[in-house]
Amino acid sequence: MSESKGPSPRQIALYASAVVLVALADPRPTTFAIGAALVAAACALRIWAFGHLEKNRGVITTGPYAHSRNPAYLGSFVAFLGLALAAGNAETTRGRIVWGFALVLVAVFFLSYLPRKFRREYRRLSERFGEAAARHAENVPDFWPRFRPWRSGDARRFSWRRVADNHEWPWGIGLAAILAAIWFVDLWSPLAVAAPIAP
Repeated sequence: MSESKGPSPRQIALYASAVVLVALADPRPTTFAIGAALVAAACALRIWAFGHLEKNRGVITTGPYAHSRNPAYLGSFVAFLGLALAAGNAETTRGRIVWGFALVLVAVFFLSYLPRKFRREYRRLSERFGEAAARHAENVPDFWPRFRPWRSGDARRFSWRRVADNHEWPWGIGLAAILAAIWFVDLWSPLAVAAPIAP
């Protein structure tokens, strides 16, 4: 029996960074509400994406995959922006530290994580699906979506069953829990107490 693969050092660093970001949170009602709305939009985008996705069964070109080749990653990025916006503010030192730290993580995401992920996944898709993967790549951008959907001729429709099969529901529940942790941060985080809060 093969041993389960544990988290990589990069994953551990990512999780640790997320914990620090939440533990330092200094939310304000307006930015928290806007951030929570972004998180909700990100959840909707990911549900839409996973309602079309069947892994390793072909190149998916319908739904959000007609706008971006990586709508789930786009949704994850929007969710992170929402959480960061909800966690910080422009009024206090702590709030500005949170936003500054979030900008560093965004730079790491675009300069390190995404390029490596795209190289690995696109190589796998090209080897497995050949011309179909190349045609999708020629017509749909990597990440930032095109406004008009590409019409590939595929008639696939959204399916709630696929959302469940792709195990997407815990992701949304986790984001809701993180938003709650941000809003009630002063009740549980020692960093929130120790960090500077004065303007």
